[in-house]
Amino acid sequence: MEFYHLRSFVAVAQTGNLTQAAKRLYTTPPAISAHIKSLEEELATPLFIRSSKGMALTEKGQLLLKKAQVTLDSAVDLVNLAADNQHEIIGSFNLGNNLSVEQIKLAELAENLQENCPGISLAIHQQSTGKILENIRAKQLDGGYIFGDIPDDFIGVTVQQQQITTIAPLSFASRKILTVSELSQQPWIMMGEYCPFDEMLSSKLGGNISSVLKSSDDGTRLELVKNNFGLSFVTLDEALLAQENKTVHIIPTLDFTTPLHFVIAKSRAQEPVLKALLHEIKILWLLKD
Repeated sequence: MEFYHLRSFVAVAQTGNLTQAAKRLYTTPPAISAHIKSLEEELATPLFIRSSKGMALTEKGQLLLKKAQVTLDSAVDLVNLAADNQHEIIGSFNLGNNLSVEQIKLAELAENLQENCPGISLAIHQQSTGKILENIRAKQLDGGYIFGDIPDDFIGVTVQQQQITTIAPLSFASRKILTVSELSQQPWIMMGEYCPFDEMLSSKLGGNISSVLKSSDDGTRLELVKNNFGLSFVTLDEALLAQENKTVHIIPTLDFTTPLHFVIAKSRAQEPVLKALLHEIKILWLLKD
């Protein structure tokens, strides 16, 4: 049994998809498929149920997943234990994000990692704040950017303050001053999956908001607003760009500012890869270590 067979097995188990697993491991779907086939032949048992929807673990596959993850983690820990500095740390970091790649300076982070921590690979997962926290707790993510308060079982740093505004379709009869009462009568595209934006909207407009659709992705909500489905909260940067392109109106009545944090689980704070990423995030955002 080869180490890379286990890596491929875990990647497919977590993504349920050969293509996504290949992207995560920077290889090709046929290579991943060959690794899985070799592992199944060696163990003389099918590990996945293949269907048009993807690949789901068999009962024996589920048992192997737990052992395989422990084996991989132990191997990486051994390598990292012997490393004298960040440049020698090896591992992957699954990062949850709720903003555009420009807003979180992803290109700059990737460049810094290449220079300072070339052994760390980065995978980005677009999710809402609530989903990011849930998946970090489940160890499906290693860390991420969130809005709102930092829960007690997390540690993190505040990287910036984000201004949030309201966007409306061009067909919306907007004027310079709109009352809260008027806005509460409009249909809204909310975030869902526990997002602090939804809580803020409810605190401003009350609990009887007409929500026609929900999406945790800013880009999706922006497109829904453009197509006259309702109003929505987005970051001011995204709103200004859309308004400049004459695709939405900005309504400032409900504007608010909220901190953007980068967080990891407190229980994993001493893991070398997570420590290295947190250090690089502080450098990226010019924060004190």
